[in-house]
Amino acid sequence: MLQVPYCHITFTLPHDLNGLARRNPWQVYNLMFYSAWQTVRRLCKKPKNVGGLPGMSAVLHTWGSDLKYHIHLHCLVTFGGYNEQDGQWHWPKRKRKIARYRKLSGKYRGIFLKKLKKLMKSGQVDYHQSYEELESSLPKKRWVVNHQWPTAETKVIEEYLGRYICRIGISNKRLSYDKNGQNVCIEYNNYREQKVGEPAPKAYRHMEPLAAIHQILQHQLPPYFQRSRHYGLHAAPTYKRLEGRLPSIVKQEGATVRTVIQILRALLQEEPYCCEGCSGTDFREELLPPDPVYTRYHVLRNARRGPPAGPTRAPSGTPGSLKAH
Repeated sequence: MLQVPYCHITFTLPHDLNGLARRNPWQVYNLMFYSAWQTVRRLCKKPKNVGGLPGMSAVLHTWGSDLKYHIHLHCLVTFGGYNEQDGQWHWPKRKRKIARYRKLSGKYRGIFLKKLKKLMKSGQVDYHQSYEELESSLPKKRWVVNHQWPTAETKVIEEYLGRYICRIGISNKRLSYDKNGQNVCIEYNNYREQKVGEPAPKAYRHMEPLAAIHQILQHQLPPYFQRSRHYGLHAAPTYKRLEGRLPSIVKQEGATVRTVIQILRALLQEEPYCCEGCSGTDFREELLPPDPVYTRYHVLRNARRGPPAGPTRAPSGTPGSLKAH
């Protein structure tokens, strides 16, 4: 992350498209990421808004607090962007948002529907309705895009983002089973009854066990789907290309890796690996190519055997890496 303020923007999919998402989760979820990033990138590119390339980290959630099917993206966006032409960091022209709400909502809706039409026409999205029927059934209202005020507390932002990346639909703490009533009870935050400046009151939802299992399993993502993604200045290739040109004032202090190593060292009570002869720690890694003869023999020999009882030393010629200094 950069040493700049960040704003939290939430992009929500209308519930009228829930059926389409259930039938085509991979395509619709990918389209959510694409539409959100293109909305942020195009609006920030305009000089009247920002005039630069921002950074964005997005996390997909398919659930509400009560486990209902509620598809939305939580995005952390840099409050500003880098302009490659003049090499300067540009701040937004507005104090509390990167663009007007109408522009965010309208651009997001337009990009999503345009791409969805192309996918349905090409047969990549399967649904019982045509695109024209689906579009006509959508309400003529703005799509919900919640843009919160920016904050410069980067430590709080990192902890907040970490919780959302690792968060699941429900934890054991909010899930209980009533043996007498033979139903499952879910505790959730009732945001509809929340008052300004106060935490959301707790509410409870009771369901039969099979219905509760369905509520949980419907939020399982397709295999190998990446639910957290990074764009712009947060994308590794882009940041690597522009790192040397970014103003030093917006770069985060590189103490994170050192802190993690210090924590690991304290927990493990061990020092980093060093040479037994000279106690050196300056190593290089060389890749050892696999030996096809040994690999074939090893696979056939151990095809019906279990793993060894203890650590073994691989013979010469096995695939791996060699450390030397």
